[in-house]
Amino acid sequence: MKKRLIFLISTLAGLAVAAGAFLVFRADLANHRQNLRAHVLHGLSDVKADAVQAVSRKTNLVKAVESVIRINPDLSHREFEVLMRGLLDGLFDIRSVQLVQEDRVTHSYPDQAQDAGGAILKGMTLRALEGGLVQIAYSGAEGAAPTGMTIFAPVSVPTGDGGMRKWGLIVVDVDVNAFMLMAGMPGHLKDVMVALRVPGPKRGREMVLSGSPPVYDMEPLRADIRFFSQVWQLAAVPAKGWSTSPRSKYIIGGGVLLAFLVPVSLWMTLSVFMGRFEDREKYRYLVQTAKAIILRVDLAGEVEFCNEYAEQFYGYGHGELIGKPLVGTLIPEKDLEGQSMKRYIGRLLMNPSAHPFNETMNLRKNGETVWVAWANQAIFAGDKKTMIGLLCVGTDITDRKLMEEALRQREKQYRLLAENVSDVIWGLDADLRYTYVSPSDEMLRGFKRYEVLGLSIKEFLTPASRVRLTGLLAMLEKEMGAESTPASATEDLEFTCLDGSTVWLESRLGLMLNEEGDRIGIQGVSRDITDRKRAEALREDMERMAKHDLKTPLGAVIGLPGEIRRVGPVTPEQGALLDTIENAGGAMLSLINRSLDLYKMECGVFTLHKTPVDVVEVIERIKGEAQPLIREKGISIGIETPGESGTAFLVHADAELFQSMLSNMLLNALEASPESGAVFVTLGREDGPFITICNKGEVPLRMRDVFFEKYATSDKTTGSGLGTYSARLIARTHGGDITVDTSRKGETSVTITLPEQG
Repeated sequence: MKKRLIFLISTLAGLAVAAGAFLVFRADLANHRQNLRAHVLHGLSDVKADAVQAVSRKTNLVKAVESVIRINPDLSHREFEVLMRGLLDGLFDIRSVQLVQEDRVTHSYPDQAQDAGGAILKGMTLRALEGGLVQIAYSGAEGAAPTGMTIFAPVSVPTGDGGMRKWGLIVVDVDVNAFMLMAGMPGHLKDVMVALRVPGPKRGREMVLSGSPPVYDMEPLRADIRFFSQVWQLAAVPAKGWSTSPRSKYIIGGGVLLAFLVPVSLWMTLSVFMGRFEDREKYRYLVQTAKAIILRVDLAGEVEFCNEYAEQFYGYGHGELIGKPLVGTLIPEKDLEGQSMKRYIGRLLMNPSAHPFNETMNLRKNGETVWVAWANQAIFAGDKKTMIGLLCVGTDITDRKLMEEALRQREKQYRLLAENVSDVIWGLDADLRYTYVSPSDEMLRGFKRYEVLGLSIKEFLTPASRVRLTGLLAMLEKEMGAESTPASATEDLEFTCLDGSTVWLESRLGLMLNEEGDRIGIQGVSRDITDRKRAEALREDMERMAKHDLKTPLGAVIGLPGEIRRVGPVTPEQGALLDTIENAGGAMLSLINRSLDLYKMECGVFTLHKTPVDVVEVIERIKGEAQPLIREKGISIGIETPGESGTAFLVHADAELFQSMLSNMLLNALEASPESGAVFVTLGREDGPFITICNKGEVPLRMRDVFFEKYATSDKTTGSGLGTYSARLIARTHGGDITVDTSRKGETSVTITLPEQG
């Protein structure tokens, strides 16, 4: 009886253990399948997150360009280029972005990009414009995976009556291979095969954009990604398929032994149980420590679950958010436009697939406003049909929103200033073509904006002003190479008007440089000075007429002393007086002739009579004439020549004009030198003859920028302001120039350069 009982108990125990072994076998198979699914789902989630981010960047790019077009439908090529350079930073999968109006590409970035749409442009343009929805087309070799993807986004702009009108298309050409790299494909996941399927050109037919097509025939795990009007489908399976557990044969073999080892079977059961518990704890730890806001919301709009990062982000304590309504706690009652957010959340809970991604303004516990981008996914019950809640995964985008708002405000302020200022504000590209001109230009010159944009500024300048602009730009580029900051300068330029007349504009030009220091454009502000120029011309004409009329009476002043000597005897005292009259008249006539010569040089019609001139001899002559000043101030003058002391230094110049130029500059140096100072004159030849006059005096700060300008003088009582002006005019008439250097403290150097004899 006992044996039977023992046998029965043993049999029952063996059967129990065998049953337990069988149950363990089935549990292990299910666990292996679950682990595979979890591994595949984890990999699929990672790929989906990267793909969603890549898709969102394309969506945000299109929305950003669309917003700019709505603000500025007449977007210039320059503005479009600057916009795209900023938006495409980091988007290496974008080959080109084009704007299309009336089947014609009006803007393209980069400029050399070809027509992105190709043969399908017209069809897609028609579908996008008529349907008002974004269209996506794929290109590549027939029978192979697409290599290109083109997005056709219709754009409507507001009309004056509050409506909307169709503006055109935004065409974005995407390199599929680069896009897949950004989206985390293909196949950087270990032991998981992932494929991406998109709608094909024909209804009901789909094509695989990345991965292997057989993945869709292997019972894959799937995830949808919405890209504008299309829904892309991700699929993932284990790399080796849905294989059986490698432990199955060991469980079956060990089941026989476990029939005799009940404690071992219990131990095996507990091991399986503990393994499952550890897996759940790993997934829970992953959710709690993820650097993303993870919320689970029930159908009543109340928070059922939130991870630790969400609690920290919003400033709530552990479990404080559970059971609280989403609207009124984390989301304000109304958005910035006054729309009810409770109604929006209600629509989202009713149909999550219609709003898979959104951006909302959120509130922290302390009242601070933040912006969050959400990815929403419905949660279903065990029957996979009944929706029981909503899973929301959010990312903080507050910094991006603040930058976008700051950019809009700055653009608004700049346009308000540029559109209402009375001065003309304009911009040029590197080739001197207009990229922007303010409305005040039309009021001043009569040209419409579209008649100016894209044309060279030289087409609107008189010939003389073109030469002045060219010289000014050369000077600015020279200064740009010597200084780290962009150079700027002011010049008076004569512009043509629509009616054929001209206006004088005082223009402040500033160079715009890129990071490498190359010129990429010019920004300018111009002010009408036509009345001032006319007054100056009238004054100069009156001065020339007066000087010309003075020459007739001066002839009598110079000639009558000689007649008086011939008529009768004169005493020595009378002769001295007559000599003084003759000398004064001759000096006055010389000044009048010199003034008229300066006018001819200003007009570029003066004829030079060049002869060899010894600079050393001229300097000695000037020293002799200035001896009273030199003795009075105790100044010493030193001359340094490239040859031996006393050797002639010859230049080819108009002797009289050359002496006047050198006398002006040398006398200026003597007058500016302190008492007991020294003036050094250095003669040399590099690209041509040069004369450098250095003294220890300093040019006043207010005189440095106008040192060579007409009528500019630091001494309002005795100076005429024509000395340095006439000296530089003489040098330029000879083909040379004069520059001043005040960089050394307590010292001034003036350098006269002349061309080689020729």
